[in-house]
Amino acid sequence: MQQDFLFACAAYPEEEPFRSEVEAEAVEQVTRLAAHPSLVLWTGNNENIWGWHDWDWQAPLAGRTWGRGYYLELLPRIVAELDPTRPYWPGSPWSGGEDVHPNDPAHGTAHIWDVWNTDDYRKYREYLPRFVAEFGYQAPPAYATLRRAISDEPLAHDSPGMAHHQKAADGDLKLQRGLDAHLPVPVDFDDWHYLTQLNQARAIQLGVEHFRSHRPVCMGTIVWQLNDCWPVTSWSAVDGDGRRKPLWYALRRAYADRLLTVQPRDGGLAVVAVNETGAAWRGAATITRLTLAGEPRAKTSVELDVPAYGAVVLALPAELARPDEARREVLVAEAGDQAERALWFFAEDRDVDWPAAELDAVVEPVDGGQRVRVTARSVLRDLTLFPDRLDPSAQVDQALVTLLPGESATFTVRADAPLDPAALTARPMLRCVNDITVGISPAD
Repeated sequence: MQQDFLFACAAYPEEEPFRSEVEAEAVEQVTRLAAHPSLVLWTGNNENIWGWHDWDWQAPLAGRTWGRGYYLELLPRIVAELDPTRPYWPGSPWSGGEDVHPNDPAHGTAHIWDVWNTDDYRKYREYLPRFVAEFGYQAPPAYATLRRAISDEPLAHDSPGMAHHQKAADGDLKLQRGLDAHLPVPVDFDDWHYLTQLNQARAIQLGVEHFRSHRPVCMGTIVWQLNDCWPVTSWSAVDGDGRRKPLWYALRRAYADRLLTVQPRDGGLAVVAVNETGAAWRGAATITRLTLAGEPRAKTSVELDVPAYGAVVLALPAELARPDEARREVLVAEAGDQAERALWFFAEDRDVDWPAAELDAVVEPVDGGQRVRVTARSVLRDLTLFPDRLDPSAQVDQALVTLLPGESATFTVRADAPLDPAALTARPMLRCVNDITVGISPAD
């Protein structure tokens, strides 16, 4: 655990009596927390040194103190005296010295916020940081959480209650920018809710997998944020009522101990195998270029030999990396049961020639819940089940599952009482990207 001293996003005076209060508080907290075995690092502040450099503070401060003495003198002295076995880092971001810009990705820790604020999430791939200590992307909370907290009728992305629970500057415009760049146009609020949650998951999963694929240059990431304290549209993976957004499931996948991912490299594509276990990862991997109907166009097999805590990059030949029809093909990389398979679509979802979503869904009772087995009769992109729309107590064990024709997936739903099977497998409870414009068609 990293423990920040509670200075964030502001300039703090260093004169008395404030300085003595800071010193007393720091001594008390270091003494209180030093015994915790999970504590690995003390950090002086969040974004204050960066703020002094880049957030137009210097002119209004006019030479007055702003906290530098706390982060570079007072706090490291207190930590050295009271908890000498643990390291201290002056701030986040911080590049290791005052001669380097505090948010230089090539040094120390970096925060990446231009992606959410101004740029498309593919820009994560332009960064090659040493350690990303903060980055994030927004989405609304679960539907049941919204309905508990907001009484808007009709509920819309810009209805009064939704607007009140969006505190990011131009937050809805930023959400819309992300949708416009990647996904089909939502027809209604149900589409908007699913697609914005999906886009959050896509953005952060892309970033995490990109950064991990550059191990050992980049040796870590911290996503902002895990959870919320109220039912707000935000960067969290778990909303204010404790419900998991699709991002939570995407993070579980992206942070798997063994990761197989397809990444752009040197004008082409590569499969990167990342091994964060203490044992070597050896085995076969198969990479196939397929049509969306499941017809193979090109295929190869490679042997993986990834050292413990290492990564291996395998460039793909042109016949795999270059599609015949970008709007109708997908690349699939598989390594058996050693890692979850990786997918690469050659076009954005908004431009893909999606077939109508066709599936068979069977619901059966199991101990403590229900099992929903979905078999694809067409490609199903990012299939997700939202049982909380039927019962606020309901939870599901996975999300964002892409199936090719003939493949099946099982979702286990837990709720206080059994849910109606017909409703559970109907829109908007069961969603995929390619039901947005052409309609989902579960079997009778």
